[in-house]
Amino acid sequence: MPFKHRMPNNATKKEPSILKNILVVTPLSLIGRAGTFLIYIALANWFGDPVEMDFIYYYWGIAVFFIEMLSSASAYSVLVPILAEARIKGETEAQRCVQSIFSRYIITMPWFCCLLVGIAWMISQHFLPNTGLTPTTTFGIVSGFLCLAIITSIRWMLKAVLDTYQAFQLPVILQGLRAAVVIGTIYLCKPSLTWFSIPFALILGELFQVSVLFPRCCTILNLRMQQLKLNLQETPYTKQFFPQCLLMIGAAISDGLNPVVDRGMASTLGAGSVSKLDYAFRLCAIPETLTGVTLPVLLSHWSRISSSEQQSEHDEKINGTQFQRSVWQGVLILLVLMTPFLAGFYLFRGNIVSILYGQGELSEVGQLHIASLLGIYLLGMLPRLMSRLLIRAHLARQAHRTVVAATLIRLILNPFLNWLFMQYWGLEGIAWSTALLSYPIFAYIAIAFWRGGQTNKTKPEQSVPGN
Repeated sequence: MPFKHRMPNNATKKEPSILKNILVVTPLSLIGRAGTFLIYIALANWFGDPVEMDFIYYYWGIAVFFIEMLSSASAYSVLVPILAEARIKGETEAQRCVQSIFSRYIITMPWFCCLLVGIAWMISQHFLPNTGLTPTTTFGIVSGFLCLAIITSIRWMLKAVLDTYQAFQLPVILQGLRAAVVIGTIYLCKPSLTWFSIPFALILGELFQVSVLFPRCCTILNLRMQQLKLNLQETPYTKQFFPQCLLMIGAAISDGLNPVVDRGMASTLGAGSVSKLDYAFRLCAIPETLTGVTLPVLLSHWSRISSSEQQSEHDEKINGTQFQRSVWQGVLILLVLMTPFLAGFYLFRGNIVSILYGQGELSEVGQLHIASLLGIYLLGMLPRLMSRLLIRAHLARQAHRTVVAATLIRLILNPFLNWLFMQYWGLEGIAWSTALLSYPIFAYIAIAFWRGGQTNKTKPEQSVPGN
């Protein structure tokens, strides 16, 4: 390739080390995630767990599933490595990459969302036929979560651009401020809008972030408003992006269907079952957050290393060794730090549930049930956390097929294990299925990464599958 031994000015600028970025981004991200968690605490204390909240959490889960499928687990993960490659070629190529991909994405994604919401609506009629909500309120809630999915997907694409340029601070700061916007809006609108205040507040929170991130992306890419025109012509970047994105959408569908299936099967166990399962799962976001805030930093840095391997065979071997060492060190550090934390979290889970959820409408019996579900989830949390880290290493290599295969294994086994365990343990059986599946999934991902590293040492030209 003509640019193989030439580095542009923007690629030669010294960027912060991976450790420095993690130390800066982690506390900011934790504040943002804590703010998001406060939203769930406010909802638990203000609304409790009636059947109307089951309906809202069901469609909130559907919206999160769409967001994962269309952006955060697919387009975001694909765009970061591709844009990292474009940056090596020069600033003009980076602009061309973003413009061509965004043009196609913004046109196709909303229509895809509408189609999926229609399918989700038909499915929900089987699980939640009687919610006590008026038709107008029902339509407003469903439409609200549709808009939330579309706006949030765009926000994730903007975040991908900033993360590739390692401008991590602004997105995580806005995520923390978004919580204040959402909670304040719900508090003010709850008396007049009641249930609809929840999706309405979430939409405002996302619009707030997009309105700030968009001009920042234009600045970092040196793009002016008059240059932002829709370009539907096929480019090498769209040819690379969309096939890889389809693979990751398949992985996101497989992974995202699991909580949807869990909620659907839980809804057959009586009113409040979906809410309790969701409240317990949200508490699992605490250990996931402590490690998850570093994943964008790792993906950005590892993607840059993977892209720089194209410079020469000598550099490729060096960076390949550095890449392997960095990933396995990350796994070891995660194991050392999170094992005692998860042990303490498990021992004091009852107190944590009581403090966070026991100040409002949620009954004491409901709190005990949530604590029981949380304890089961925590038993499978450590392999789940290590799997999430190794998946970013696969994405940096653009080894999307491994990620798809891992999610398909879970998708196939999870409903069967749910049904089997529910016969003996009821709602807890769903949590047991999730916890136990974490172990074979982690083993598969780790073995695939190790074997991929061995292959790369002997066959450097195959280090980026699919290219």
